[in-house]
Amino acid sequence: MSDWFVHIPLFEFAAPWWLMLLPFLALFAWLKERRERQGNPGILFPALERLKASGFEVRRWLRVLPQWLRWSALLLSVLALAEPRFLFRQTEAEARGIDVMLALDISESMLQRDFTGKSRLDAAREVARSFVLRRSNDRIGLVVFRGEGYTQCPLTLDHEVLAMLIDHLSPAVIRDDGTAIGTAILIAANRLKASESSHKAIILVTDGENNAGEVGPATAAGLAAKNGIRIYVINAGFKTVEDRLELPGESGSHAAADEESLQSIARTTGGRYFKVDDSAGLDKTIRIIDRQEKSHHAGPIMEQRSELFFALLLVAVVLLLVEVILSHTRLLRIP
Repeated sequence: MSDWFVHIPLFEFAAPWWLMLLPFLALFAWLKERRERQGNPGILFPALERLKASGFEVRRWLRVLPQWLRWSALLLSVLALAEPRFLFRQTEAEARGIDVMLALDISESMLQRDFTGKSRLDAAREVARSFVLRRSNDRIGLVVFRGEGYTQCPLTLDHEVLAMLIDHLSPAVIRDDGTAIGTAILIAANRLKASESSHKAIILVTDGENNAGEVGPATAAGLAAKNGIRIYVINAGFKTVEDRLELPGESGSHAAADEESLQSIARTTGGRYFKVDDSAGLDKTIRIIDRQEKSHHAGPIMEQRSELFFALLLVAVVLLLVEVILSHTRLLRIP
């Protein structure tokens, strides 16, 4: 409800002391009206009745129209001198997004294909790219890991470059076999630890259990939790086709992901654990995380003023011109 009121424009006067003329203007109008009611001595126009009969007499509202135009012009002139303006309060001046590190498993087992013929890595690349391009206010970074891990891209707002890096991910960039989940979490957490954002998250996508690296997932998750970092764990161990790829050195280590270990990572940091069976499920999971991790806004509310001085003055001039034209043509008073 409070956000709705922010969008209602306010009205103010920059020079309100000019409004003190309004009581004098009203008094002058009252005296003039009273004087006209008492009647003014004048010279009677001969044959006035014949002019009325010829159609020169107008209706009462037309007879008072010129003076209403004149008084309206004077009123608008006084209001214009008071410099009225609308005050529009915009939404928050500064949009501060959350900081997110994507930690993507690029081991060779991620090349296995699901029922649609798409590999796990292809599916992860697509949903990660979509996620990055949707989060325009967030700083997003990328950590890739296999038997070891490294930062592919630090936290950045240049999402086009990050999306390009995601498109070109390949297991060939890291030679060591295995899955160093703990190392990946530690690298991502160290990147986020220096962040000034109050909302930090890691999205971990893997299809295997931790079997490499010097840091265990539980230890890394504990360090992340101490720094206020939530970890969303996505188990991308899709059901694959029967003729899945035979990957030497890694087929055994990726036979099944250690679900309890992955769930513990999410619980320790206050995140969530997801298990997906295909690329569509992976996309749905990323969208759920996208909705949960909303960008936060901060900063002073910006105010924009719309001045009405020239608009009121222009209307006043137009009313005076119309009054002058009517008073000297169709609404000419006789006598």
